[in-house]
Amino acid sequence: MTAKPKTNRRLYFQVVFATVVWGGSFPFTKYLVTELSPLSLVTFRALLGALLLIPLSGSKLSAGDFKFKYLWKLGVMSVLGVSAQQYLQAYALKYTQASHAGWLIASTPILVAGFMAALGEKIGWYKAGAFLMGAAGALLVVFSRSGAGAFALPSALGDLIFLGTCFSWALYVILAKKWLSFWPQAKVTTLTMLAALATLLPAWLTGGGVSEFSALSLKGWLCLVYLGALCSSLGYLFWNNSVAGLGPVKASYFLYLEPFATLLSAYLFLGEKAAYSAFAGGLLILAGVYLVGLKEKAPVILKGAPAHA
Repeated sequence: MTAKPKTNRRLYFQVVFATVVWGGSFPFTKYLVTELSPLSLVTFRALLGALLLIPLSGSKLSAGDFKFKYLWKLGVMSVLGVSAQQYLQAYALKYTQASHAGWLIASTPILVAGFMAALGEKIGWYKAGAFLMGAAGALLVVFSRSGAGAFALPSALGDLIFLGTCFSWALYVILAKKWLSFWPQAKVTTLTMLAALATLLPAWLTGGGVSEFSALSLKGWLCLVYLGALCSSLGYLFWNNSVAGLGPVKASYFLYLEPFATLLSAYLFLGEKAAYSAFAGGLLILAGVYLVGLKEKAPVILKGAPAHA
């Protein structure tokens, strides 16, 4: 009789762990791009993530998983969900606040719903309202800056690039559902990470990326381990476990924690203070996400879809 409550406590811990860790990834990434190139950062994350996911995820990989009919799909998804997406996020964080990234990534479920609508799914009043609120919230975040007026470039440019990665991740979620739904999500994540690593390593090695690590500080190494071990492996693993155990609806509610985890970690680690307009925009985005899930009774899952992070 006590097994189920203990199991639920474990699953709740895992889903909170995943969302909070992903929320903290943006301040760590923002710091790391002052010491490493985005290519080195993303390559190391993919390497450590793949090395840990293979044994920890329980995915039984076989030669049949690497047939061309799967490989080209995994290649496309690895670009959309790992290599290009994380590279552009790291690049964008050079020019904008980590707290902005936390708010913008929360818009992904709205974007996923938008893609589904474009593919023929009916759009009700709830979704229409969600799109309007999400768009208004994103504009508030993009064109805000603490202590200054609107249209603050290059901050707005960094935000727009980051928002583009949210579109990329939304497309990854759709393709994973359409192309590889016959595999467990943990296996899709592991193979996508391996495919990303296979495409990143040659460019990283020929570009002299190895030499960058010789000057990396202890703080930089700790950030790298956080991003690779916690965000790109345990975060995905715990998220997949919680979705399987709690169900996608209940697990998805915890994604609301992510932007607040970003705000707190950005303040503690970087000393960032978010503008009130960015905070208001973030709340509008979260309200839009709520409306998307309210109508469907099954909110869209991103990250494991973690995207983002």
